[in-house]
Amino acid sequence: MILIVDDDNDVRAMIKRALQELGYPVLEAPDGPSALALFDEQKPSLVILDYMMPGMDGAEVAREIAARDADMPIIFSTGHGALRALRTAAGEDVSILEKPFALSELSALIEARLAERRSAAAAAAAASA
Repeated sequence: MILIVDDDNDVRAMIKRALQELGYPVLEAPDGPSALALFDEQKPSLVILDYMMPGMDGAEVAREIAARDADMPIIFSTGHGALRALRTAAGEDVSILEKPFALSELSALIEARLAERRSAAAAAAAASA
């Protein structure tokens, strides 16, 4: 299950349709507090998070998610104008999907992040065995 967090209803709906076309179940939230509540209730596998939102911005939401699950894959979605601010707030080693994006870009980034999470989980399981 993938959680989409974006304050723009049209963008959220577009991402939701794209994810559903790719076969992913989707949760959606219009803001940080709603996203955190859904995150706690539903335990998604991945979060697609808008950076520029009123109230809690994407970096603040990402920090809260990381406090709950340090290994949660997060993909930031943002317009070109916010890239520098996002990199400053979240660091250079973040996954960023720049709006507008192609379905193939979205799919490739999701698959890469989910594969990283599976590999990390397998390594942790092997280390504890």
